[in-house]
Amino acid sequence: MISTTVDFSVRPALQADVERMAAIWYEAAEALAKADPCVRLAPNAIAVWRAATEQCLSLPNMAHFVAVNEQQTVIAYIIGECVANAPAFLPERYGLVRDLAIDHHAKSGRMSSALLTALRAWFAEQGITELQVRVPYHHPVAQAFWRALGARKIADQFWLKL
Repeated sequence: MISTTVDFSVRPALQADVERMAAIWYEAAEALAKADPCVRLAPNAIAVWRAATEQCLSLPNMAHFVAVNEQQTVIAYIIGECVANAPAFLPERYGLVRDLAIDHHAKSGRMSSALLTALRAWFAEQGITELQVRVPYHHPVAQAFWRALGARKIADQFWLKL
């Protein structure tokens, strides 16, 4: 499953891609933490994220895709997971977009769509017909992307410090 456009292509992520994916993740996570005081990063956040992603690459219920430029440098990624729905709700399983991030220096309006196309095809292979995504409140570009696709808001997520 490989799709190609003029300036980037999308392919399944490899173990060798995780380091670059972690750098892109950290750039996005830092921006989110600056925008929302509820988001706090651990001192070793990038190492923790990298280790977790390396473990998840081989899980059969998860998919990782990357966009690479002409030099084969990872410039964006998407991570999806097949998850069980709450008991007695349909569908029994749905797709969860765990993460979607693009290198801030390589922005392209088509990258998110191309990555999502690859993930949707993988979800379809798994028998998944619906997906959910949690979009940060302080990320209006991401909110607009999902709304433009026809996604609709189904819940508000609250944060309460105890």
